[in-house]
Amino acid sequence: MRMRFIAVLILCLSLVIMGSCSSTGKTSKTNSNTNENQIVVAADQDPVGLDPQKVPAASSARIYSLVYSSLTKMDANFNLKPDLAKSWEISQDGKTVTFHLRQGVKFHNGREFTSDDVKYSYERILDPKTASIAASYFKSIDSIETPDKYTVVFKLKNPDSALLANTSSPFASIVPKEVKDLNTEAVGTGPYKLDKIVEGQYVLLKKNPDYYVKGLPKANSIKFLIMKDEAQRTAAIRAGKVDIASISADTAKILSKAKNVSVKEYQSLEYSYLGINVNKKPFNDPKVRQAISYAVDRNEIIKTVWKGKAKLTGPIAPAQDKWALDTSEYPSYQHNVEKAKELLKEAGYPNGFKTTIETASTYPDMIETAQILQQQLKAVGIDAQINQLEWGNYVELWSSKKMDLMVGRNTSGTDPDRSLRFFFATDGSANVWNYSNKDYDKLVEQGLQVSDDNQRKELYDQAQKLLVNDSPNLFLASPINFYAVSNKVKGFVPTAAGEAVALIQTSK
Repeated sequence: MRMRFIAVLILCLSLVIMGSCSSTGKTSKTNSNTNENQIVVAADQDPVGLDPQKVPAASSARIYSLVYSSLTKMDANFNLKPDLAKSWEISQDGKTVTFHLRQGVKFHNGREFTSDDVKYSYERILDPKTASIAASYFKSIDSIETPDKYTVVFKLKNPDSALLANTSSPFASIVPKEVKDLNTEAVGTGPYKLDKIVEGQYVLLKKNPDYYVKGLPKANSIKFLIMKDEAQRTAAIRAGKVDIASISADTAKILSKAKNVSVKEYQSLEYSYLGINVNKKPFNDPKVRQAISYAVDRNEIIKTVWKGKAKLTGPIAPAQDKWALDTSEYPSYQHNVEKAKELLKEAGYPNGFKTTIETASTYPDMIETAQILQQQLKAVGIDAQINQLEWGNYVELWSSKKMDLMVGRNTSGTDPDRSLRFFFATDGSANVWNYSNKDYDKLVEQGLQVSDDNQRKELYDQAQKLLVNDSPNLFLASPINFYAVSNKVKGFVPTAAGEAVALIQTSK
């Protein structure tokens, strides 16, 4: 979901604790002064678990993205960079990828990181028992070899043009074998150690003195204060109680003239959506789903929910301008009430039907989007009740694949493979809508196996058109994101690459 994200959730959704702490508030031993050069961030949700390979929630990913490292990483401009792997080579046939690892890197428990940890982490991701959110990213891996402590060889079933980009995902974090429950312990190699969690109050991270990048992270600690209400976050940033807070477009306008606070914005990789469970009647009929698309006025959602600070989006967010198809290519993006009614009649629902829209109670944009959709669907005879869920219950329902309709946000990601295969292929790890189309699967699989970008573009253009026509999701708006930042803060430059990238560079 924002799995922004980016996703996530980009998105997608949430996490809980680390080896040196517990939810009761037990702290780890440290010699650093927590409050000196501490960055205080207002967070809108508690983490609901800390296993990076299993929990996609944005509220969790913002924590574990700072605690763990992956083989590769993306910089602020979406360039692939070395992380735990200092270099790599791909064989001529594209079916062997060899990673050369950094030496001397330590986990937070003091043990040296080696190739065995990479092998364990990826085999854990691929094990069906793990139910990893990243499993479909790496289905091309046939076997993993470790010829020495600092070399890992991935043998692939077929060439995989998205493999390197996918190894940068926080869902592909490298974890130690000795930690048995990653939802109650978080032992990574990343720039920060998880020190303490007090549920409903704060999460405290402390600088990893053994982080392999000299001079990073900049701050000694980061404290995420849980503030679910935007008014509370706004008051806190004004009063100097927090240094960084995510805010809405309305609040950004208000704070643009505030003293000692600056507003930073960027076009996100996120998009809002209406998810449709294609296994449930009447949504198993594509005509019903297409009718809903014609009934929805996406421009009204942009104008009302996002105050005009968003763009129309398809399955790939417009910030991925290399891959995103222009929304003018999608006929069902035209708001046409009569067309919607005609399709409902053809599907056997001339008088509409009743249904439920699920949404998260602590995200105002999701609630407002659901309310607008409710009114727009009413105009074509669809009576949609809104059910607002607490965050943990919302994540649970998303994972269960048992909803009717659901309003949410996803992160489109930096490669079209995430946008298309991860969320909508029959075996996609985040395909919670039960969507399955053999022609679509073939297109995204071919896109994965060709290396020429022009060929990939042609395949992904076809896939986007097919997906929008089938409408297992209605893709609505890709918003501009806003942060309020104290003038005491140095180096915080948010981008679509994610909050963690910015926070590592931030200090006071």
